[in-house]
Amino acid sequence: MSNKILRNLLACLGLSAVLFQSCKDDSKLTVPVPPADASFSESFDDFGQALEKGWVNINKSFPLGPILYDVAEAPNFGSPNYVSIYYPKWEQAQLTLDPAQFPTAPYPNRIWKEAYQSFTAANGYAATSQANSLVWSSGHTVNSWLVSPQLNIKNGDKISFYTYSNGDASLELYINPKGTTNVGDGDVANSGDFISQSLVTIPNKATNPHAVYPREWTKFEATVTGLGAPVNGRFGFRYLRQNQPAFRFSTADPNDLDTIFTQVHRTIIGIDEVSFQSAQ
Repeated sequence: MSNKILRNLLACLGLSAVLFQSCKDDSKLTVPVPPADASFSESFDDFGQALEKGWVNINKSFPLGPILYDVAEAPNFGSPNYVSIYYPKWEQAQLTLDPAQFPTAPYPNRIWKEAYQSFTAANGYAATSQANSLVWSSGHTVNSWLVSPQLNIKNGDKISFYTYSNGDASLELYINPKGTTNVGDGDVANSGDFISQSLVTIPNKATNPHAVYPREWTKFEATVTGLGAPVNGRFGFRYLRQNQPAFRFSTADPNDLDTIFTQVHRTIIGIDEVSFQSAQ
């Protein structure tokens, strides 16, 4: 076979291959990429580690409160022995002093509940209180957020958590489709980039005027809806109490903060075992 004939034959074969490839229908071989599974859980056994993983503390309360040190003066080891510390933010729950070791410590009815579930210690959960704001100020407002790390969120995803309160408290759960930490300017009507309608409201007075915050660990669950498409977003918990009356000081001794601490302790709220489950 001459070189000319061989070249013509190879050219025809190449053209045929090109024609064959251009007509090939491989649409059936294309598999849609499944949505990312962003499922995770957070036990808050170590609140500092939770912050390192992307959880964010934001306090927009007014006026802002100071750190309150609940002190037991006896036994005296040369310095005050703290019963607990009430932070103006979300923080690790506190441990209750052992009453057998501190029999005269003045903290009646100021007991911290043990975690719903913990692999480390009884205080393995996130907590906060009305001490986010200046509680002895008349008309103070608590507006304190605990915001999740960024994650892929879509309709059908589920968020669940356990919570309790020692008495008077409130909690809301929001979704932020923009993935920012913008919770607004402090005006409680402005939730920033978080969708204005909460997924969960505790207690829900709109559906039950007599609703109260659960005193024991109780599970709540919400399903994400209303998103046009999957987003790189966040969810956030907000402790909200508006225009609160001033907490009263002791009538016997205005310098005795024991009465204040008892009132603050009744507003403690805890969150444990947060779970985000991606819909598949």
